Formats: sequence, C-alpha cells, structure tokens
Amino acid sequence: MISGFPSPAQGYESSTIDLNTILIKHPAATVFMQIESSRYRNMGIYDGDLLVIDRALPFNPKALVVYESEGHFALGRACNIGDEMLITGTITYIIHTVKRT
Repeated sequence: MISGFPSPAQGYESSTIDLNTILIKHPAATVFMQIESSRYRNMGIYDGDLLVIDRALPFNPKALVVYESEGHFALGRACNIGDEMLITGTITYIIHTVKRT
C-alpha cells in the first residue's frame, strides 16, 4: 500500500554539473593559468583569477591570447601582438575569485 503525496519536485531532478565538459573542448591541449598580477584589470582579469587556455583553437584578431614576451607569459588581444611574439593559446574562460573580507 502506497500512501502520501508525491514530491512536488519529482520530475525536476537535475544531473550533476561537469565543469570539464563545459569548460574544456580539447582536453589534451587545454592548460590553466592563475593570474598573480593586477595589471590586466582593463581586460576584466583580476589578481587570483584562473584562466582556461585552449592551445588547439585557432584565434581571431579580437581573441584574448597568451603569448611569450622576453621569456615571460603575457596576455593581450591577438591583433595587438607583434609578429615576433609567439602566441601560445587562446583564453576561453576566466574564472573569477571571490575575495573574502
């Protein structure tokens, strides 16, 4: 004998969220970089943010990219990078860190 009422949430169960399937399109070519600088604030990238970088994506001129400059990694728009700079990947996601005060 079954008694009682069914749950109002029945049928609305959701599956778990897999960030790998959402954020990573090319697993073998994806790397992460954590920013330890406030010099990219004008791009909406802040100290402590985590970047998802896809090295397999072709980049367009307006893409945010990571490139090598004088032995260091830097960030910029592809259209502003000189020909002598080596672009290493396209930034696909920026994960902001919530600061606790």
